[in-house]
Amino acid sequence: MDDVIVAPSRIHGLGMFAARDFAAGERILRRNHVREVTPGAPIREDLGERDYHCDDLSGGRVVLLGWPDRHFNHCCDPSAYVREIDGVRYIYARRNTATGEEITNDYCMNGIGDTVWECACGSEQCRRTIHSDFFHLPLEKQIEYLPLLMDWFIDERREPIEALRKRAALR
Repeated sequence: MDDVIVAPSRIHGLGMFAARDFAAGERILRRNHVREVTPGAPIREDLGERDYHCDDLSGGRVVLLGWPDRHFNHCCDPSAYVREIDGVRYIYARRNTATGEEITNDYCMNGIGDTVWECACGSEQCRRTIHSDFFHLPLEKQIEYLPLLMDWFIDERREPIEALRKRAALR
């Protein structure tokens, strides 16, 4: 974890920043899952846990993220994405990322649900109002993110993903 630092972010609270340069496609870090969130093991706000410290997995499972992952902020033009390999999740650089740059993810990539919020990412591509579901992204973004989607997300949404691939091929 020496390759990233956590520091104040202009996007939201604290953010995760590159402590060195990363090349596009380079692995940044292994995701730090603290535990699965379940009815028997809910979010403990009294311990500083928050819903926004969580991530969705296959089958509707939710995990609480540890340090520094819980500070992987949203951006409409993200510098990184998450990839699962043999059951382990990693963060990869989506593009060249310079030392000191915030490492961000588009929360709608592999996103499900009906959560809506106002975005503060400040990127030129900012969508302003964000709907958490992948299929609410603009068509161009859906096509751009197709190669970055996780296998479980594709498997659980096979029909709409196939329809999207056909639309992309016609463009």
